[in-house]
Amino acid sequence: MIDNEYDRMIQRYLDEEMTETERVDFETELYQKETLRQRLEEYQSIAEGIRYQGEQEAWQKVRALEAEVANFESENHPNVTKWLFRGVAASLLLLIVGVPYYWNQDERVYARLFEKHYEPYQALGGANRGEQDGAWVLPAAFEAYYEKQYEQAIELFRQASTQEDRPYVWLYLGNAYLSNNQPQEATEALQHALTYQDIDERTRLRTHWDLGMAYLKLNNKEEATRHFEIIKNTEDYGPKVKDILDSIY
Repeated sequence: MIDNEYDRMIQRYLDEEMTETERVDFETELYQKETLRQRLEEYQSIAEGIRYQGEQEAWQKVRALEAEVANFESENHPNVTKWLFRGVAASLLLLIVGVPYYWNQDERVYARLFEKHYEPYQALGGANRGEQDGAWVLPAAFEAYYEKQYEQAIELFRQASTQEDRPYVWLYLGNAYLSNNQPQEATEALQHALTYQDIDERTRLRTHWDLGMAYLKLNNKEEATRHFEIIKNTEDYGPKVKDILDSIY
């Protein structure tokens, strides 16, 4: 990518004008380039300083960085060039008179990867429609899940687990939690699914995938990686796992 293209990307990133896909790609590149990440963290510190130290001190820090840019030798930093600092500094000058820009790079990368790759496990909607025994709640649980009524599905799957104590029930309960933005509860249900000795291979692999995604949502890179490593060589999950691991390491 040539310099002026990078300059525009930096400006759009700081101004929050990127699409979701552009953000994922750009933040992945930032994450993989340590020198670039370190320099942007310095600018992040300036933005935070705007809030706590006042406008005048923030201006002084920007000027100090601009002076550093003037003496910067690009050959000593192959991943970063002078135009990059100038572009980011220009955006920070705008932030001084506006709303400070805050972000945690790791969390944003994890969030974008979650949005890119997570989809609820296939629903069994339609399979159990018709007259049902009113005491048997599993068909209603699948129906609510199929209709994306996740709060109702959570309650029904919890009830169903007392009637049909099988690993797939806990897998769907974990997916309902995860789809309802409750990743901590999802990990508990999914971990329970793995306790069954007779869990079938398809359910086991999907459970590890969902646990990896849940821990990614919780910004727990170590636990997410542990589950992704188990399924990284499988046909169904290997390519997606590779994309995630390449992005966070």
